[in-house]
Amino acid sequence: MPASPLTALVDRFVGANEFTGAAVVAYHRGALVREYYAGNAAPGIPATADTIWPLASISKVYSAATMMRLVELGEVTLNTRANSILTALTGAGRDDIRVRHLLTHTAGLMYESPAMAERLRNHTSLADMLDEALESQPLFAAGSQLSYSDYHWLILAEMALLRTGKSFSTLMNELILQPMGLSKTYFPVGTTGPIAYVRGALAEGSSGDMYNSDYGHGLAHPAFGVVASARDVARFALHFMPKGPRVLSDATVWAMTHDQTAGVPGAYPVISGIGANPRQAWGVGWALQTASTPALFSELLSFDTFGHHGASGCQVMADPKQELVVVTLTNTHLNTGIDRWYERLQAIAACTIAEVVG
Repeated sequence: MPASPLTALVDRFVGANEFTGAAVVAYHRGALVREYYAGNAAPGIPATADTIWPLASISKVYSAATMMRLVELGEVTLNTRANSILTALTGAGRDDIRVRHLLTHTAGLMYESPAMAERLRNHTSLADMLDEALESQPLFAAGSQLSYSDYHWLILAEMALLRTGKSFSTLMNELILQPMGLSKTYFPVGTTGPIAYVRGALAEGSSGDMYNSDYGHGLAHPAFGVVASARDVARFALHFMPKGPRVLSDATVWAMTHDQTAGVPGAYPVISGIGANPRQAWGVGWALQTASTPALFSELLSFDTFGHHGASGCQVMADPKQELVVVTLTNTHLNTGIDRWYERLQAIAACTIAEVVG
């Protein structure tokens, strides 16, 4: 694409080594209108349309879509008690946890193991991580607050396995990735071609590196294990737009993109400065930009916007009012500095929106 404020900005970030590679893709009114790749996704590997990027927590929306397809098929309901399938999840208030709480970060379980980096270095199995999640004590009563959590998704994946007899990776591929035609989206990674290297990831430089090791690639963690090309991420988001293609029903898409948290208190960890009593709205899987969190993705987007961030340096956002989907994928983790990480993503978002919508 010809030089523009967006390309100049991304190139400046690459030149300053804030990230080594990037991909930006935008769809407006259903058409691809911007696509830009810059720098190296990994040492010696240029960022291109074929590059596969670790999506980190954006993976949660793919997992949510998989669970909602199981809801549509009658395998579970949103009000299914988790311990009706996972009997170990009982006591200390855990009996009240339902599928809807797990999908909206309101189940009350902590984010992840406080020793997560060490557990990765030790090549801890997903089954052992699940045991830790099941044994963790709730931070609050289910449904009373919102607290962002990776543990929730381990529990959901195990519930899906026990109910269907199929692994969660198989279910995601059969129910979501293949029907949506996402041929450059993988869970787990497998043999995919060029994969971006994420700087600053947990256990970086070890054989347990969260996003860059064989162990990390094969872990298939439902909270952070999906990898995809930039175009595929945008195509996935288009399935949730009012005029987009459909694999999930219109009713399910509405539920996933509208507030399901009933105004309970709680904050999304990437944003601060939103008052003493933050109330982050959440759909099913998708984070929501509302009047309570007007700058979650960009002030240039409407309060109907939904999206998600990925700690690996990623952001997907979709604004039904402006018929706009913007995907930014980079390869520097928020562990290197969350404020600067967030500022970069917001700057790229603003440039892209201004150029596309005008």
